[in-house]
Amino acid sequence: MMQSDAVEVPVLIVGGGPAGLTASLLLSRHGVESLLVDKRVATSPLPRARGVHARAMEILRVCGVEPDLRAVELPITPGACWQERLTGPPLREDVPGATAEPGVSPCEGLSVSQDVFESVLREHARGHTVAHLRAGAALESFETTGAGVEATLVDQASGRRDRVRARWMIAADGARSGIRRRLGIAMDGPDDLGRQHMIAFRADLTGFTGDRPRGIYFLTGTGAALIWTHPDHRWIISVPDSGDAAAERDPATTVRDVLGVPDLEAEILGSNRWTAAAQTAAHYALGPVFLIGDAAHRFPPAGATGVSAAMHDAHNLAWKIAAVLHAHAGEALLDTYAEERAPVGRRNADETGAAWSRVFGTTGAPFAGRSLAQIDMGYQYRSCAITPDGGPDADPPGADYHPTAAPGRRAPHLWLDGGSVSTIDLFDRHVVLLTAAPGGLWRAAAESASRTLGVPVDSHVIRDPGWPALYGVTPAGAVLVRPDGHVAWRGQATPGPDEPGAQAQMLSALAAATVQAHSHAV
Repeated sequence: MMQSDAVEVPVLIVGGGPAGLTASLLLSRHGVESLLVDKRVATSPLPRARGVHARAMEILRVCGVEPDLRAVELPITPGACWQERLTGPPLREDVPGATAEPGVSPCEGLSVSQDVFESVLREHARGHTVAHLRAGAALESFETTGAGVEATLVDQASGRRDRVRARWMIAADGARSGIRRRLGIAMDGPDDLGRQHMIAFRADLTGFTGDRPRGIYFLTGTGAALIWTHPDHRWIISVPDSGDAAAERDPATTVRDVLGVPDLEAEILGSNRWTAAAQTAAHYALGPVFLIGDAAHRFPPAGATGVSAAMHDAHNLAWKIAAVLHAHAGEALLDTYAEERAPVGRRNADETGAAWSRVFGTTGAPFAGRSLAQIDMGYQYRSCAITPDGGPDADPPGADYHPTAAPGRRAPHLWLDGGSVSTIDLFDRHVVLLTAAPGGLWRAAAESASRTLGVPVDSHVIRDPGWPALYGVTPAGAVLVRPDGHVAWRGQATPGPDEPGAQAQMLSALAAATVQAHSHAV
């Protein structure tokens, strides 16, 4: 029976995977109430992803989730190994790394199966009083209105229907997103880069891999990939699916043949077939509905970038919803979600699609364009919320990752207070102003702009002598950083006689970062 009164909530999140759970966590951290609905009652027994890169772990560090994830991570040996069969000698080994050089992040990447990853995120999400999570509830229908979204949910067990009114809806409902289809949003890019047959199994392979297996094994004799997923000897292999009758043979036989171990005792846990794609949505947002994660983009698993990119989407969107809801920003700030994230999605699809085609080659690294670290941390946002400073493109094709505070880029990590706090830890709920001690003029200007626009600004004086050079400013310069850790504006020095004054520059930059009119600027 339909409930007579609708539940009202600022944000309805549809989908309880990494994208939806991260959105719930971040919205809660910003004090925004949300309802997350997940049609599943349990996570899939088939692992779908196992890699979380450093930038996503930075997000979870700030949310307080990292320690619980470190407690369950797999002790892998980073990198990839190419072998004809698992029993044969290595043909090549590659350690791409999630960071280009030591010291660029306070976090290492994480290896943990997605089911374990989701369970940790779910428990943290449930710990917030403003977060409501409903398992076994599916989105049956929705319509957009001038006030937001009106949706009907159906409980999969009881058939009970509930109406929900939300100001915004976040579609985190996966690669086959029903919300995206109902909105008529097409996917751009190749949708068939090859079918794969994935088999999950349990077998003791320590005699071949040791106690700390490589992150991934590429078995060139069959074009298969082998990945360790759980400490109780659970693995998956992904084999090219030819579609012929041989593909229908006993999965245990396939596992033994692919690995080259004919007498292997293997327990088959499940299998499915999937198709690699490198696609992005033609629109990341439509009215009050925002697509994140696999609903917005599909990447081949080369480099394991999918989960991390989904979390980056949520990170970009959550603070903007909070800023608009709390009247700290203009409604048009939400338009910059698609403006900033869609180009990153296209770039990632291109890079991972190209890497997928090279992944089984025995010469050359899969990521021959941008490095994996650059893909993870080096993207540069461009929108009306970012004030450019005339510098060159900070994310050119083929780039390796080098820290920079160029506007639009992730603000670099620097240890503070003797190594107990990172600059990354400062970027959380509010816009942040960073200066060195001589930057008092900018600090006063930020305080004034904050009062004028009604935007909270946290000011931090960085006393490490290496900070100005790392951030590309003089000791008298300043950098304005958004809650998602991306640089909104950079003033390299005290304003010169022919430039607008510090107050005018800061007012303009803060108004741009929050997409507000700034008639007070001169």
